[in-house]
Amino acid sequence: MENQQREIVQGTLGMFQRYGIRSVTMDDVAGEMGVSKKTIYKFFDNKADLVHQSVISLFTCVKSRLEGVHANAVNAIDELIAIDDIVGSIMESHNPSLRYQLKKYYPQTYNQFYCGRKDMLTRMISENMELGIKDGWYREDACVEIISQLYCAKLEAMPEEEEQLFSKYPIRYLMRQSMEYHIRGIASCKGLEYLETVLEKEKNTQNDD
Repeated sequence: MENQQREIVQGTLGMFQRYGIRSVTMDDVAGEMGVSKKTIYKFFDNKADLVHQSVISLFTCVKSRLEGVHANAVNAIDELIAIDDIVGSIMESHNPSLRYQLKKYYPQTYNQFYCGRKDMLTRMISENMELGIKDGWYREDACVEIISQLYCAKLEAMPEEEEQLFSKYPIRYLMRQSMEYHIRGIASCKGLEYLETVLEKEKNTQNDD
């Protein structure tokens, strides 16, 4: 992807977050980016193509960040906390209407993005569970398939089901509570002790700030 094309994609994503997909036109994008429509159409066939490339670019970026965490985590609990931080930061800037608009007006892009995201998260959580059980951080009797599916299903449904909570509490706080709830349900005694150490360290860091 060329630099100018990448800049247009990033700028368009910001516009979608602020105004929604439906209301943003190609003229709006050209005006926001300070380029001609001819330049826009040099890289994108039409608005549907611009939407698709923008959304897939976002997915690729998120996937890269998560896979980096997955490959370099010290242990399963640290990895899960790091994944939670990334997902929480994404949800903070996420416009809830985008999912509805994408599903209604650009279903092919929606399916590729959301199905791809779900498959990726399910795989990563499954591998996290397997590693955590192997290293003794999680209970040996924890069912990898069931718990990974439940975790990802809750994550996908959270923005829609917990609307009142999102208006009452910061997203990062809600995400962290959900993550802590998840770990406490699957952790071994060793894992629980480590989790308490991590939470205490976070609490002390926040107090110092």
